[in-house]
Amino acid sequence: MKETINILFIIFSYTLCFSQTIIDLKIIPFEIKNQNFYIDKVFDDRQEMYLSFIEDNSEKKVTLRLKYSLSVTVKKFMDTALPKTGNKTPIIIRINDLKIEQAQTSIDKRTARIYIELSFYSESGDKLYKIAHYENQVFPLSSLKKINETHEQRIRAALEYCLWGFINRPKADLTNNTVKGINSGNKNFTVKESDFEPYIPLGKWYNILSIKRVLDKYNEGWEVAYTGFLDNEKDFIIPFEIAYSQSNAKSDLVKERNYSSVNAFTLGFGLNGYIKIVPGLYVDLGLNVPIGIEVLRDLQNKKSTNFLIGLTTHQGVKIIPWKGLGIVIGTGLFQRLQTSKIENRNFGFELELGINF
Repeated sequence: MKETINILFIIFSYTLCFSQTIIDLKIIPFEIKNQNFYIDKVFDDRQEMYLSFIEDNSEKKVTLRLKYSLSVTVKKFMDTALPKTGNKTPIIIRINDLKIEQAQTSIDKRTARIYIELSFYSESGDKLYKIAHYENQVFPLSSLKKINETHEQRIRAALEYCLWGFINRPKADLTNNTVKGINSGNKNFTVKESDFEPYIPLGKWYNILSIKRVLDKYNEGWEVAYTGFLDNEKDFIIPFEIAYSQSNAKSDLVKERNYSSVNAFTLGFGLNGYIKIVPGLYVDLGLNVPIGIEVLRDLQNKKSTNFLIGLTTHQGVKIIPWKGLGIVIGTGLFQRLQTSKIENRNFGFELELGINF
């Protein structure tokens, strides 16, 4: 039994070892002139101590870690730019947050991003400055290897941005641990903060393939559509969508217009928008311009065609209960104007079933 446990432990350790990606931050010197301070200590105050779970080059989820602890890594970086000397004032950095993300953010692009949040303190504990920053870089969708090779570049760029933000704040006198407007003996001191950017997760890209059953007063038909959109928590979401639809005019109306059959084939383009109510539930608003052809046969079975163009508005709801692979359910109403020989104005109902991947 004991041997079995030992074997399982070895297997688990081996698997864990090879399910990590290690980042080794390169120390590349850059010059900062005429500064009267150095970074004395760096503390890691993050609530979540891991950096990220990302996709490796084979699209498997792995844990992302630094070669050294985050506080040691940041201290080495700062020491390169601001070496310690006896006549300079010590400054303390507290790392409030650091996140590494990568995700598909458009139909053919992937975004890699660093979010960092740092606070700068005097040696006596006065808070001098707080800054948060996103460091973004956009890659082709297939560039996972390149993304994983360049995480350390974005970390260095984010740290340098924050350091320059501290340096370029309203000029302060750091002599004797006192900053203009900041003194531990003054209860009314103010702390300078940059235009603070709270952390918002990088959204998930949805690919949705769906089929809709479309019913209205004069026609019945179906529609196949592809929709791609980047989910987010606060903005109006504008998806990319293309759709193909086919409809048949109802027999009673066809006979009234002296035709034996009428079929319409259209491609839909336009501007759609989603409003996120809660995770997985969206209000779907749209304005589309369907373009296509109407095929008509008269009572003598003579075939003719008619160019179709129109304007369609729709309002509905879309439900995506799972973020990963899963079903999509939607329903809505639409209103349409078009150049049909059967009817020019119409309204109806649509029911959608699809899959996101």
